[in-house]
Amino acid sequence: MNNSPADRPARGTRAALAAAALLLGLSFNAPESLAQGAPKPLLPALGAPKPLLVQPQPAAPAEGTPEQPFPATGSAPATDEDPLKEGIAVDTLDAVSVETVGTIGPDENALPASMWEGTPRSAIKRMLTLVGAPPANATVRNLLERVLLSPAAVPEAEDPADHGSIVNARIDALERIGAWDHYVRLLNVAPAAGPEGTDTVLPPALRARLMADAGFLTGDTDTGCAIARDAMLSVPEDRYWQKAGTFCLALADEWESVEFNLRLMLELGEEDKRFFELMRAVSGTASTLPQMPEAAQLRPLDIAMMRVSGIAPAMPDTEAVPAALIPVLIKFQAISFEDRLRLAERGERLGLVARKDLISLYELVEIAPSQMANALSVAAADPSANGRALLYRATASQTLPLSRAQAIQEALKLARRDGLYAQTARLYAPLINEIPTTSPHSWFAADAAGAYIAAGMTEAADPWLALAEREARLGEEQATAWREAVIMARLAAGERVPLDNGFLKSWWDGLRGAAGEQAPARAALLFGLLEATGAETPGTVWRGLVDRALPLAYKSPPPALEWARRAAAAGGQLGEGALLTVLSLSGAELTEFDPAHLTSCVRTLSQLGLEQDAYRLALDIYLASAPSAPAAPANE
Repeated sequence: MNNSPADRPARGTRAALAAAALLLGLSFNAPESLAQGAPKPLLPALGAPKPLLVQPQPAAPAEGTPEQPFPATGSAPATDEDPLKEGIAVDTLDAVSVETVGTIGPDENALPASMWEGTPRSAIKRMLTLVGAPPANATVRNLLERVLLSPAAVPEAEDPADHGSIVNARIDALERIGAWDHYVRLLNVAPAAGPEGTDTVLPPALRARLMADAGFLTGDTDTGCAIARDAMLSVPEDRYWQKAGTFCLALADEWESVEFNLRLMLELGEEDKRFFELMRAVSGTASTLPQMPEAAQLRPLDIAMMRVSGIAPAMPDTEAVPAALIPVLIKFQAISFEDRLRLAERGERLGLVARKDLISLYELVEIAPSQMANALSVAAADPSANGRALLYRATASQTLPLSRAQAIQEALKLARRDGLYAQTARLYAPLINEIPTTSPHSWFAADAAGAYIAAGMTEAADPWLALAEREARLGEEQATAWREAVIMARLAAGERVPLDNGFLKSWWDGLRGAAGEQAPARAALLFGLLEATGAETPGTVWRGLVDRALPLAYKSPPPALEWARRAAAAGGQLGEGALLTVLSLSGAELTEFDPAHLTSCVRTLSQLGLEQDAYRLALDIYLASAPSAPAAPANE
């Protein structure tokens, strides 16, 4: 862990650096556009620079890239805590390819090794270059990561210059979606040479650069600096390594070497104003901290220097922050806590932030004792991240099962109101474990079952569903709540939860009373999702909805993408169909897409044999489209 420069003892060499900083201030006169211009790439492209989340061009070897090996490549050895999986050799389509490597296996739901069978190499490359916009939610993201990380055969390249382009495109795609841990792991197993060692795939020089930048970006400065200091000596003429190495020398308090390098860069005409400003901040000689642009305009080295110096990027709108940067910025102490909390909630919904990390930030929210004592009413009046943090902490602190169940029920009710039911269910489901599944808590049974199902804990929901069914005999409100939980269970588990026409008719009758004018659209969506996952619905259902579900403005993918996805599903091209489904559901939230498109995507996954993904996506779609004013809980 690196100490802040402000905490280091003063020493004589600091005066030399202060003089160097003054010299830099007097001598450097770069254009202002260098600091406030167009967005810079976060990580160097595999061959050519590119901005973050912008469609990349086909990779080509970087001009002048040194090919000599570095003393350290950044490939950290495997440990018990974080094992790196070896590249897995599999049966190929025609021949073994160096691009077969992956980092997940069957225990992590890797896709079949034959998933690219029937898909031309050129099509795989084109689809991978389209990855970049954030997937609609965590389920879609999980599928994308499995496509990118599964060891699978690809058609062999005919052109020697094309060897390795697909594994490189996978690495690039992981960068653009901010899958930093997976990115580093795939970098570690990506081969350095092609068949028989004749063709370069990922040169040591490029691997070192990518590993160093990943370390700087994610806060693993020790790894970044271990690579940078060795590379600075191996390739002294490379400006990137010279700057990165100088920063690392400053972290090690080697100030005389820092001064020498800064003077050398000036003499060589270096015009990187942002670097020099940040070096002043790192050294502690800056009179005021410099203003930085928005995060998307920063380079990994910039971010590492800002992290050490306590400087925050501009943050005008957390919703506009590129999703790929969310895992980085929520740990950025210089950013306001409120912004970090909002980013963490958004990241959890997108599958970028783990539940435990969001809860860790909830635990840091300052809460007055009076607020904790009135958490339910305060949270109801404060639909913000702070209000949700208060309610979660108040609920988790409850030791009596009855009090905890009441708090969870209220949290789920507010979540439905705010369109955050799925996220709230994931946060609260583990808190239900300590509530007995007994008759005194039967009023809570439908809520508990629904939360478990939404959180992906369907087996834990079974006893609560049985209890909710008994409770449903007491009145229509209880019956409506039970039927809603059963619908969720059916979408999550498929035919394991049978539905008959009588049940669906009762569900529809209850929905009309609870959802009002939103009922037809919700019914049409549900029946479409049921059919997409293999259920049969009577044709009379659709006749009754033809003139009642009004069309609305939705997002739809380009027609070619839509038809390509359907063709892949019909032809059984699993990898192609899965990736096209992800691309069809990226760049917007689920509720922004046309319901017909959503159900078609679910049907594609079912046709491809990805039943669990289809079930999970169907449930996500159903939960995301829930009416904003549902029936009140049964105990109110």
